[in-house]
Amino acid sequence: MDDKIFRKILHELAKENGYKVTRIIDGVFELKKGSKKVYIKGKNFGLNSALSSAFSKNKAQTFELLRRNKIKAVPHYEIYQPAYYALFGDQEKRNKNRINAVIKKEKFPLVLKPAEGNASRDVSLVNGKRELNKKVRNLFVYEKELVLSPFRDIKHEYRVVIFNGKAELIFDKVKKERVKRGKLVFGAKPRMLEKTKKGYKKLETLAKRSAKILKLDFATVDIIETEKDGLEVLEINSNVCLGHFGDQSKEYFEVAKGIYKKAFKKAIK
Repeated sequence: MDDKIFRKILHELAKENGYKVTRIIDGVFELKKGSKKVYIKGKNFGLNSALSSAFSKNKAQTFELLRRNKIKAVPHYEIYQPAYYALFGDQEKRNKNRINAVIKKEKFPLVLKPAEGNASRDVSLVNGKRELNKKVRNLFVYEKELVLSPFRDIKHEYRVVIFNGKAELIFDKVKKERVKRGKLVFGAKPRMLEKTKKGYKKLETLAKRSAKILKLDFATVDIIETEKDGLEVLEINSNVCLGHFGDQSKEYFEVAKGIYKKAFKKAIK
């Protein structure tokens, strides 16, 4: 669904600006106008530096950068694939020590997930050490890095779209979550927030500060709200996904298209 909506928007924007779109490989598009060529990978328009994109891609690294700059964020602690990171010493021992430290500090239940990626893939809620160790081993079959984070009883989850230091859109993901076969399963329907809504300014400020720390010009900042901890940054993505949002209604489609249009215009300059 997400890719379908994005492709529709991309083709409309290209046509409106005299460009021809060609998918040269899955996830990579070539925009051509005469001798001029521009490439887009995923929903990334190349507006962020490679370093900024790399930091935002890794949940543990994002957390550390935000924490060091006194921005409230959900803790994410990294665990590294022992065989892949063998060059750095006894990774098995390091992982064991780190897991024990996280359990001691944060307590169960904990959330285990890949350090990179989104869409809630392979996100598990774990309630004990034996279960945690088993799931870590299973995920290391195809993941190089994992993260552990404390479980949050989420009241609201917001997504803020940042472009050139400005919040272009904020919506509540109206998230419903449940546990199925040990994995967290999510279902969310976006609801756009009006600028006059109470709390909008706090969300905008937190998202803008977070994107600025990572030096991201175009990104989404996911922020959760809980009764206990208030607002916290959950993660930041330089791959701006608005397909599900844009698929809800014609109004939301036009909002998503308007945001991508600004990124498109900057990318083809």
